[in-house]
Amino acid sequence: MKRIVVLISMVLISAFGMLAVGSDQFNYEEFKAKKIAYFTAHIDLTPAEAEKFWPVYNEFEQKKFALMQERKELDRQLDEEIENLSDREYIELSKKTTSFHVTEGNLDVEYNAKFLKILSPKKVIQLYAAEKNFRNHLLQEYKRFDKNKKGDDK
Repeated sequence: MKRIVVLISMVLISAFGMLAVGSDQFNYEEFKAKKIAYFTAHIDLTPAEAEKFWPVYNEFEQKKFALMQERKELDRQLDEEIENLSDREYIELSKKTTSFHVTEGNLDVEYNAKFLKILSPKKVIQLYAAEKNFRNHLLQEYKRFDKNKKGDDK
């Protein structure tokens, strides 16, 4: 049964990859579907676990995304104004920068506890591995797409 789920997930991921290759536009819904398929296969979520897990994970991702947007804005500010600041402003920006690390760490700790209430400890570790492997998978997919695109330009 697990092999069938993994096979179906890989087919879905490949199909979504083919759709993405044909377009330079980022499609969040396709991305989300790929991620759900990938995680479901690699964490081996039961339907009952999935029903509880996905709302909590989605909330976690939304908070991470909001934090990332704030960080991106700070990075933009640093890029634009880095040469024209007073020492006090440099200190303030350094504190803001490090506070993002603390906030992100606290968010990870908070949601780790929530995930452990839903999933077994083994599945929580599989989740973290799946996140890392999914990022690597996307990076490899992007590199293949970029290489193919550059090859088409010649």
